[in-house]
Order: sequence, then structure tokens, then C-alpha cells
Amino acid sequence: MIGIEKDKERLETDDEPIRKIGYLITFLAFGVFGIWSFFAPIGSSALAPGVLVVKTHSKTVQHLDGGIVHKIHVSNGNIVKKGETLISLDDTQTKAQLEIIRGEMIVLKMQRARLIAEKDLQQAVQFPEDVFKNDRRTLQAREGQVLVFAARKTVYEGKVAVLAQRVSQLESQRKGMLAQLVGKKALLASYQEEQSDLKALLEEGFIEKNKLRDIERRFASSQGDLGELIAGIASIEMKTSEAKLEVLQVKKDFTESVINQLEEVNAKIYDVEERFIALTDKQNRTIIKAPVDGKVMKLVIFTEGGVIAPGGAIMDIVPEREELMIDAEVSIMDIDRVKAGLLADVRFSVFNQAITPEVEGEVLTVSADRLVNEDNGMPYYLAQIKITQESQEKLKGFVLQPGMPAEVFINTGDRTLFEYLTQPVSNAFARALIEE
Repeated sequence: MIGIEKDKERLETDDEPIRKIGYLITFLAFGVFGIWSFFAPIGSSALAPGVLVVKTHSKTVQHLDGGIVHKIHVSNGNIVKKGETLISLDDTQTKAQLEIIRGEMIVLKMQRARLIAEKDLQQAVQFPEDVFKNDRRTLQAREGQVLVFAARKTVYEGKVAVLAQRVSQLESQRKGMLAQLVGKKALLASYQEEQSDLKALLEEGFIEKNKLRDIERRFASSQGDLGELIAGIASIEMKTSEAKLEVLQVKKDFTESVINQLEEVNAKIYDVEERFIALTDKQNRTIIKAPVDGKVMKLVIFTEGGVIAPGGAIMDIVPEREELMIDAEVSIMDIDRVKAGLLADVRFSVFNQAITPEVEGEVLTVSADRLVNEDNGMPYYLAQIKITQESQEKLKGFVLQPGMPAEVFINTGDRTLFEYLTQPVSNAFARALIEE
């Protein structure tokens, strides 16, 4: 027994260094682990289930005016490009209305050209060259306005010519009367001189008094004729002035009439052009085109000759190349760590995880208030995550449909292991202090 005890003591003495080394290694391991747990950051994420959506939802195709269906070019499920014709409406009425307005516009613009020529007293009308050159109605309207221009020009020039001739005649009469006035004045001077001579002879007794009286009567008569002649000249001058004023008045009345008509025609042209623009727009809308690239869905018109109600839904176009988005349901326990701008990793659970890449996204918005899931009654906050353009390129080989489920890992930041382990204790301690 004494030998056995000695052997045990010798073995314990031999194991002491090994035991110390083991204790040291264990202490160092726990020490390194403790330091690492205090300082080494570990990525933190908030897991949120979600579904795939598109940023802009289906485009509902409507028609402002409605109309009769002429031809249906697509059916449900067809893939269409933006601007591709979907449905053609009957345009008989709009075409007829456009032709009527086009005819009105032609006539009005030809009238305006004629009125401008009349206002500027041109010798011929300068018609615009851009007014439906090859339209038969344009030629007819031009010919009609040429005839109107010629007729009105003849009437106007005739009135002016008559008045001008009258002025010329009055001026000729005035010239003749002025010549008579000169003769009358010379005759009066002669009578006056003869009267003076006869007075001298009468005083000397060489002639009888009757002869002097005869000269005096002639002198007085000539003076009367001279007065009438002067009055006649004044009357002629007044008539000449009146005739000249009539010429000016005729020109003024003609110009004012032309200007008034021109203003009316310009107002009508403006009105017709506005109607023409509106009808042209309506005519263009008889061809219903795809607003975006996508797939035709919910087509409600199947009969050519059927009627589309104004503003009624005709079909939906589901966009195929819109930005991919995830509507994620963030737990109310994680909402304090989730905010717009955080990055996220997204996995589509319907695909084979071995070949499906994990894509990146960014939190765009977080709902201001919590919502309730109608299926399970659980409260959540809605976060919208946009798939990055680079990640969308990775998904090109996969068929993505709106409504697909997805798992979203929102990167909420870094925390140490010590913070992970002590947070429940810290929270419980904080609540205990509050309760106290």
C-alpha cells in the first residue's frame, strides 16, 4: 500500500505541469473569446417575409370619347410594345367633321388674303401657298376670291373716279370763272376811266348828261356781274372741297370696312383652327395605342362594331420591364432598427436555392403606422425594398411574376456578441427598475 501511495504522488507530481498548461490554455481561450465578444462586430439583420411587386402597377387603357369599334388588333395574353395599335375605332364622323372644318379654313384664309390685298390697295391678291395646295376646294376658293376682289376693286375705283372727275370739272369751271373775273375787272376799269372822261366833258358842256348816265349804268351792271362771278367762284371752290372730301370719305369707308371684315375673318380663322386642332386630336385618338410595353390582360371588347363607353376601361397592360420591388412585412419587434436607406438581401423561396442568386436591395420606404395581416392577424410595418439594377441583371434568366414570395434580410447594422447575449438581461433589468 505504501508503494501504491508513492506511485500516485509521483504521477500527480508529473501531471502538475500539464494541468497548469491546460488551465492556461482554457483561460486564454475564454479570455480571447471574451475580448472577441466585447469588440468583434457581427452583422445584424431583420428577417421580413415579402412578395414581389412592380413599382408601377398595371396600366388601365381607357378612351376619353368612346366610339364604335372598327378593328381589334390584340387579345388577352398578347405581348405588346409601347405605341403599338390595340384597337381602331370608326373614324367616319371625325373625318367628315375634319373635311367640313378644312373647307371652312380654306375659304377663310382665301378671304383674308383678298382683304389684305384690298387694305393695301394691291393690284392682285397674294394667296398663301401652304393652304392645302392639292385640294380642289383651294382652287375654287382662290378663283372665287379673285372674282370678288376684281368686282370690289371695280366698284371702289369707279366711285373714286366719278368723284375725281367731278373735282376736275369743278376746277375747270373755277379756272374759266377766274378768267371771266379778270375780264370783268378790266371792263370795270375801262368803264371807270370812261366815266371820268365823260364827267370832264359834261362839265365843259361838250356832251349831254344822258351819255354819262348810260356809262354809269353799264359800270353798275358790270359791278353786279363781278360780284356774282366772285360768289360763283366761291361756290365752285366749296363744291370742289366737298368733292375732295367725298373722295377721302369713300377711301376711308372702304378701308374701315375692309379692316372690320379682316378682323372678323381672323377671329373666325382662330376659332376654326382651334376646332381643327381638337378634331385632329380626336381623330388621332381613334387609334388606341399601348401606353407601355407589357402583356394585354382583362380585355373587355371582343366584337368589332361594338361600342366603347366614354372613359370606360378597355383592357389592362401589365408592364414587363418595370422596376422590381418587394413589399416586406417587418416585425413590430424589429421596427426600431429598420429605416429607409438600409441595404437588404433578398431570396426568392420558390426557386431552387442552389442556383438562385441572392440579390441586393435597398429600403425605400417604411410605413408610418403598423398594419395587420388579414390572413394571420399579425401586426407588421410595410417596408418597400427596391431591387438594385445590378441584381435585376442577375435575375434575367428567371421568370418573375408579381406576387412571388420572398425572404428579405434587412441589414440593420453591427453588434457585438456580448451585446446580443446581454440585451435580454439589460431589457429585463430596465423593466425591473421601471416597475420599482
